[in-house]
Order: sequence, then C-alpha cells, then structure tokens
Amino acid sequence: MRKSLTALALVLAAMSARCAKQGAPEQVADAFVDAYFRKADQERAKEYSALGVTEMLDQELAEVRRLRQDGYTPQEAGGGDVDARRGESTRRDERVRVPYVIVVRNGSAETVREADVELASIRGGWKVVRLGLKPR
Repeated sequence: MRKSLTALALVLAAMSARCAKQGAPEQVADAFVDAYFRKADQERAKEYSALGVTEMLDQELAEVRRLRQDGYTPQEAGGGDVDARRGESTRRDERVRVPYVIVVRNGSAETVREADVELASIRGGWKVVRLGLKPR
C-alpha cells in the first residue's frame, strides 16, 4: 500500500510540474518577460516561445555568442533595475495578447517601453509567438 501511495504521489508531482510549466497564458507571458527583460536570458526565454519569437531569440543568441564565450553571462547583462507591469490580457480564439510596461533604470537614466506579448495555444501549451516593442 505504501509503495502505491508513493508511486501515486510521484505521478501527481510530475503532472503538477508539467501543468505549472505550461500554465495559464498570463503565467507563461510573465515567465517569458522575467527571463527576457529582467534576466536578459534569451536561452531561458526560448522555453516559453515558438515560431517567430524563437527565431528572434536564436538570432540574438548568435549575436551575443562571442560575448557569452568570453564569460559575459545573462546574470551580468540583466544587472539593471527592470520593472515589468502587466496590463489586462485580451483573448481572441486561440490567442492571448498581454501588454506590459517595461521600465529600465540604469543609474539616473530611465527607459520606458511598451511590450505587446502575444501567445498562441500550441500542442496543448501556451507559447509566446509575437513580441512587439515600442517606446513610450
């Protein structure tokens, strides 16, 4: 009986972890924004992306490959103070758009941009498929 309960607990834990990773579209968007904007970690952001956004991240990774090989890590790149505020999401069919205001503070300088993060339901999970950025 104890082995059965342990096995059941392991199965439930695995299912829970998988669901948490897929999550609601807003959770996936938040995780993407955290990885991409706050931590400057394109590789991590790719976990939450598909299609054109994955291509964009691959291109960025190719551009910084030499810096990364020289030891410049995402932790060093994401050293600024970044605030990301999520707005109200909107749903259309199998797509969800989530707006953010991204504020980057570096010393006394501040840059504010609006990010439009669009997700699509792909193979049962939400993925960021479009990222629009504009200055505010």
